[in-house]
Amino acid sequence: MKTLLLIALLAATQDSDLVKAANAAKASRGGSKPKVITNADVKKAKAKLKETSSSSSGGQAPTPVPAKPPTSDQLYKSRHEAIDRVAVSEKKVAGLERSLDDIEQSFYAENDPSYRDDVIKKRFEQTKRQLSDARKELADARDALAALNK
Repeated sequence: MKTLLLIALLAATQDSDLVKAANAAKASRGGSKPKVITNADVKKAKAKLKETSSSSSGGQAPTPVPAKPPTSDQLYKSRHEAIDRVAVSEKKVAGLERSLDDIEQSFYAENDPSYRDDVIKKRFEQTKRQLSDARKELADARDALAALNK
């Protein structure tokens, strides 16, 4: 038992070739640490800070920084938001189409011409404008979803 422990202790103290190579590489690199620049260092600096305005660049617009590609989580979230937006827009359009049909039916069912022209016709025109806006929203939502699915 003692001899086994002695052999294990001797094996642990001997460095392998890999350990020797790593230690040699570490020694050759040196122990230089990067310098930390402090406010005092900045105040002692001889160079002056130059500020340029956008007008001094010759009237050229600054070059745009390329946007980072969205992550898969962002794409997933965007797609589901777009799908929800399409679904809400479709429900809104369907509801307005039903309302427009109901208003049209009430127009023809009404016997009082002044009530038809004053009240029902105005409601019909207002609902028609709302339906047009809702259809435009739906088209925009579908376009956005199609762009995300490319």
